[in-house]
Amino acid sequence: MVGLVIVSHSAVLAEGVRELALQMTQGRVRIALAGGVDDAEHPIGTDPTRVMAALEEVQDGDGVLVLMDLGSALMSAETALDLLPPEVTANVRLSAAPLIEGCIAAAVQAAAGASLDDVQAEAESALAAKSAQLGSAVPDMAVSSAGAAGAVPDAAAEHVRTLAVTVPNRLGLHARPASRIVGALAGLDADVRLAHGGHVVNARSLNQIATLAVRLGDSIEFRAAGADAQQALDALQALHAANFGDPREPEEGQADSHGAAPVRPAGAVAASAGYAAGPAVRFRAALPEVAEIQVDDQAAEKRVLQDALKQAADEIALVEKQTAGNVGGAESEIFGMHRMMLQDPELRDAALHELEERRCNAAAAWRRVIVSTAERYRGLDDDFMRARAADVLDVGARVLRIITGEAPQGPDIAEPSVLMAADLGPSDMARLDVTKVLGIVTEQGGATSHAAILARSMGIPAVAGAAAQIAGVTDGTPVGLDGNTGEVWAPADEHTVQRLRGLRRQWEESLRSEREKAAAPAVTRDGRAVRVHANIGSPADAHAAVRNGAEGVGLFRTEFLFLDRPSAPTEDEQTAAYTEAAQALDGRPVIIRTLDIGGDKPVPYLQQGQAAEANPFLGVRGIRFCLVHEDLFVTQLRALLRAAADHPVQIMFPMVAHPGELRAARTLLEKARAQLLAEGRPCGHDVPVGIMIEVPAAVALADQLAAEADFFSIGTNDLAQYVMAADRGNSAVAALSDALHPAVLRQIQQTVEAGHAAGIHVGMCGELAGTPLAVPLLAAMDLDSLSMSGPAVPRAKEIIRSIDAAALQPLVEQVLELPDAAAVRNLLQQAAGESADRA
Repeated sequence: MVGLVIVSHSAVLAEGVRELALQMTQGRVRIALAGGVDDAEHPIGTDPTRVMAALEEVQDGDGVLVLMDLGSALMSAETALDLLPPEVTANVRLSAAPLIEGCIAAAVQAAAGASLDDVQAEAESALAAKSAQLGSAVPDMAVSSAGAAGAVPDAAAEHVRTLAVTVPNRLGLHARPASRIVGALAGLDADVRLAHGGHVVNARSLNQIATLAVRLGDSIEFRAAGADAQQALDALQALHAANFGDPREPEEGQADSHGAAPVRPAGAVAASAGYAAGPAVRFRAALPEVAEIQVDDQAAEKRVLQDALKQAADEIALVEKQTAGNVGGAESEIFGMHRMMLQDPELRDAALHELEERRCNAAAAWRRVIVSTAERYRGLDDDFMRARAADVLDVGARVLRIITGEAPQGPDIAEPSVLMAADLGPSDMARLDVTKVLGIVTEQGGATSHAAILARSMGIPAVAGAAAQIAGVTDGTPVGLDGNTGEVWAPADEHTVQRLRGLRRQWEESLRSEREKAAAPAVTRDGRAVRVHANIGSPADAHAAVRNGAEGVGLFRTEFLFLDRPSAPTEDEQTAAYTEAAQALDGRPVIIRTLDIGGDKPVPYLQQGQAAEANPFLGVRGIRFCLVHEDLFVTQLRALLRAAADHPVQIMFPMVAHPGELRAARTLLEKARAQLLAEGRPCGHDVPVGIMIEVPAAVALADQLAAEADFFSIGTNDLAQYVMAADRGNSAVAALSDALHPAVLRQIQQTVEAGHAAGIHVGMCGELAGTPLAVPLLAAMDLDSLSMSGPAVPRAKEIIRSIDAAALQPLVEQVLELPDAAAVRNLLQQAAGESADRA
């Protein structure tokens, strides 16, 4: 499949364009970003090294199309091509297409399996649809060679088959139905054209379909010629029968079987599948109110604002990591975009301007700028951009709470209910108790809002943009929603409530059936069992892990218990959290990592008084921090031992580099146990104690460490950056910090061999463990367990069940002899393709 690279002066813009393209293609296209520069003060610009890394990320043999905005983006792309070897650049094209429209058009063609020539041609004709709709001169539209075997088929021509239909979609053949038409024709040997109103266009072209401006009720005709002509028309007939993939609109006045009229309010959209019915709970999120105060010391207020922006960025980075562990990397990128918003010089400069002009306090100046910016987003015509208003308010509120000291106020839900709100920001979603939220209805937003994306990841049914329907609904009012169609009942009568609850039971039963399959053990075809665990960051995540089929928890990141609070959690609070997670796992093992802060995971109140570190990744972090802060560490160890009294809890120490650190940590563990026994408190006795392998020194001394540890867990994220001497947070060298680099894979192999020689369990809990391309390789490398984000568990298990680990041993040997990560990826992709062909 052709890969895409987006080069933009703005990282935020690049993220937005990619999200639009992925929405159109259901995430089937590989898109890499080269947006902005690595300068927090001045992030607008382009960087050839980022372009190089992006090209290597999506290079898979079918070619890469690079789309750019104006100015230095083109020069950076050209420079990147000059610096890369010819074998990489031979199949790379720089496109003159408009960035946004071109990327969407190219993504649809790439998802359909089109060639690089066809993807480029479609991208570069992307403005034709807009020109036609606005009545401007339409550029010449070269017919793509995707299926264009000569002249346009005429309906009367011999061997041309036709299909005439009436368009049932409320919005006609807008972008998504058009993309589904293109997708339905993928891989078929047929020249298919679409005729409407005297015009005939290529049905494989998203842009050309859009120029027809097909509306609800219009008659259209598909004309197909070629070996698969009838198969193509059958696929289009099925697509038409399915309303071209759009939700069906209820007929005016139509009632359901019990007489309650289903209502899909104007503007409402299906945001997350599923059904819900229950009492309404209103959540009114708002920016903290602040008084405007005249301040003479403007320099001090500027420092207050700058410090708050930095702290907010640190907090968001932690939430980003938690989200990646809980629901996946794509969803965590939402918070990456929030960090970029905080780095936006326009926001910062506007607030500083307010400070100077009004001579006011930092909080008041920041609030004025955030309110104004959110209103500008709400005034835009584009649904996607309007949804960004919630992100601006979410980011703005975080900074205001830091300045004012006001605690975050999340939805207060005492019993299972349907949550209603004007809108919900990602931080609000991150704080939800998913066991008590039956469904969500928001007044604003849409299917591309970040609340909607997270709701889908969390499995919460949701409808967005339903302002008219839920206006005036009070707490306790029975309401219902269908997240598949966007219908809302407010208030809902008893018949409707019961019907929706029945549909919900069927939906949950279907999900249970899928989870039962996921719950089955992961055993390779040659009989090798690989345990698949989940990474979690809170007790609530443990329930989701079980639902996804995890056989245990391979990594409980305890640092998340220390966030969003002014002081460390008490021993009792920690004991309760660890016990709750273990109870949710119902006898499955739970590996709990002791506090791992420092590096890219600061906790400000714990690090007060600690000197700033020039390179925190090489400083006081992980086990080093805990050994220095003995009281804090012993409190956590006591809590872990108390939870281990009745549950299969295992303790894991992070960032261990040599046996001395492991011995010191074990000494404090015994101190904590002795204290509990002296107090007559129950505690675990034979608690397995393991270490993270994420420092090259630990690999070099793995044989010595294996003699004193009960298990190893390889953390590939840090191991990769330390092995390659490349900060994974620095985009200029991010391509080097790749866990699939042979240098890293050799370290993994050495660790497995040393651990097994000593008879201990060796698992992996880094990001690589949940990467589908890597799973067969890791299983063949004899890892005992893989731990990953919860949603990645079912697919990983399915992959493991499909492979013969012994037969992959030659592949392991080949991989370890390759020179770089790109070569490893190419070989693994080739092996995966051959495996699929055999299947």
